[in-house]
Amino acid sequence: MHGRLKVRTTAEQQEQKRKERAKKLAIYRSVTDKIFTKRENGELDDEMLELTGKVLAENPDIYTFWNVRKETLLKIKIERPDEVDSYVSKELDLTQHCIRVNSKSYNSWFQRSWVLDLVQQIDYQKELALCDKCLDLDDRNFHCWDYRRTVVAKSGTTAEDELKFSTLRISNNFSNYSSWHYRSKILPRIYPSSNKEMQIDIQKLTEECNLVQNAIFTDPNDQSPWFYQRWLLFSDIENESLEGKKNLLPIMSNELEACQQLYELEPRNKWVIFQMCELLWRINSVENQSRILQLIDALCEIDPLRKRFYKDWSSKITSSNEENHN
Repeated sequence: MHGRLKVRTTAEQQEQKRKERAKKLAIYRSVTDKIFTKRENGELDDEMLELTGKVLAENPDIYTFWNVRKETLLKIKIERPDEVDSYVSKELDLTQHCIRVNSKSYNSWFQRSWVLDLVQQIDYQKELALCDKCLDLDDRNFHCWDYRRTVVAKSGTTAEDELKFSTLRISNNFSNYSSWHYRSKILPRIYPSSNKEMQIDIQKLTEECNLVQNAIFTDPNDQSPWFYQRWLLFSDIENESLEGKKNLLPIMSNELEACQQLYELEPRNKWVIFQMCELLWRINSVENQSRILQLIDALCEIDPLRKRFYKDWSSKITSSNEENHN
């Protein structure tokens, strides 16, 4: 009918897409061939940066082209040192674009980290802001967390400021395992313990236990705060006797009481039961053996995929107590 747009059929659409892909592939091959030719000829110049930039903007994961850019930028730094700042700025723009294309591109983050060392002056607040935006989109992006640690070290950002940052990320999302882990690296630097039996100062340890309890009661099924609680209480005393570790026992007793309260609400939550077993065992494995074994039996029923692990744990507890008794 006159005046109506022709609607392509599925076959026509597929053919059109095929032609577009073929055209893009031809251009891609032409550009990549030129890049390798220029590299063989030692032509590490502005055109090389332009060509590799076009390809990487579409596909950031071609690590060879990032290496070519490194070679080119190092050559420019030697031959035209006064222009390096401008090239670094462009490289930061390119890597930022590539991170938007693929926020977990190893090569894009590595390139951005590498280029920071080419110049003396970097706007590190801008780099931290970039990390904030990326973590807002995916707070478990470990590439971004690694890059943030690099920026923090280079910029001289204080551990206190990073602890506040960690607190903010956790308050926004208790399930943010990366923030809990980051916190575990910062706290010993700010609140070192004078007692080897604890990770951090006793007062701060108590505060952290209260913080993680809030997270656990908010979502008992989220494993992130449970792992952090294990770091707070157990990581320095794995496979060791609790004899002489008197300062930790009141804290563990308090955590056990909280777990028991949660157990009444969540009687089939494996994380609650597992942590109760750990606490009962570490507080007094002999007196609490019967209760521990009952809880382990419950774990076997609730979490049958790990039944062998739980049974092994049960046997070890029994054997250890028999050896100590003898």
